[in-house]
Amino acid sequence: MCKKMIAASLLSVFLLTISPMQQAWAANTVQVTLPGFTVTLNGQSTGNEYSKYPLIVYKDITYFPMTYYDCRLLGLKTDWTAETGLVIDKNEEYFYEYLREVNNSKNAKKQTAKIADEKITVNGKVVDNRKEEYPLLVFRDITYFPLTWRFAAEEFGWDYHFDQKDGLVIQNDKVKLENPEEWTYVDEDYGGGMGERLPIMLNGIPDHQVFSKRNDKDGWLGHPNVGFCNTTGHDLYMEIFPAIKFCIYRNIGAQEELTYWRLTPSYQGKLSASHYTDYEWNMKYWLNAPNGNYTVKLITAPHCIYRDLISEERVQGELHYRYDISSGNISLTS
Repeated sequence: MCKKMIAASLLSVFLLTISPMQQAWAANTVQVTLPGFTVTLNGQSTGNEYSKYPLIVYKDITYFPMTYYDCRLLGLKTDWTAETGLVIDKNEEYFYEYLREVNNSKNAKKQTAKIADEKITVNGKVVDNRKEEYPLLVFRDITYFPLTWRFAAEEFGWDYHFDQKDGLVIQNDKVKLENPEEWTYVDEDYGGGMGERLPIMLNGIPDHQVFSKRNDKDGWLGHPNVGFCNTTGHDLYMEIFPAIKFCIYRNIGAQEELTYWRLTPSYQGKLSASHYTDYEWNMKYWLNAPNGNYTVKLITAPHCIYRDLISEERVQGELHYRYDISSGNISLTS
């Protein structure tokens, strides 16, 4: 028997040992790879090595994960039911809180995805995935869209470009990246004595401290707050106090992986001498976060603009962190 006949016989035997469902699944799978370039989404640098839902590459086209938070970061909203399947539309709501899941170990460079076979509707139009040159994929139970001009630019309204220096940059300037909530004005004298400046305070941030999810869920872990106070000695009218970005990074080995951020509202209004205002929120992130080491950082513009209500002088004030602490380290346990 010739070698070709032997190979064909062995293949026939192999196929007979696989169930029809397994054969259908295998025929519907494709091999994908992780991109080897930097990816920036609306100004946010996104890593793929540890991401649970990284960008992937198939047929030399980059694919984007349609997760709840990644979609809203770029101006989209998603909905799914058994009856309608996946529905994607443009999102016109404010977006100010982001969550990202990461793995404990690096993703393999090569992965396996499946060609999507559920009903998918984009801006009211059903996608016939059988006719797509670059079909929609499913990876880790999340639908992925190819970054072709048709989907990225025409349907999603994204601006995107790629070069060797910056990698892939995706931008949507129409996203309302701001928090419409309000600061809580505290009409109390905090005591003063901090000099002629307007410091930002992150109340309770540790230089290094161990927190227990069990014991601290109703304390700083569950209700963090940021604030600022008037230390100039004069009543002020704050014209522009920029939003503060409260960021949490999970430390995996020597790598800092962004896992959460939230924007505070910007502030405009009167702030009496030696008084302060703050913003507190109920944050459930820590309750489900894995044990480990984390870094918390505050990111904001370096200046605010205020008007002295006595002299009417308009001032660009430099922002300072109280005690020069703009970040802190946390060890989280159960």
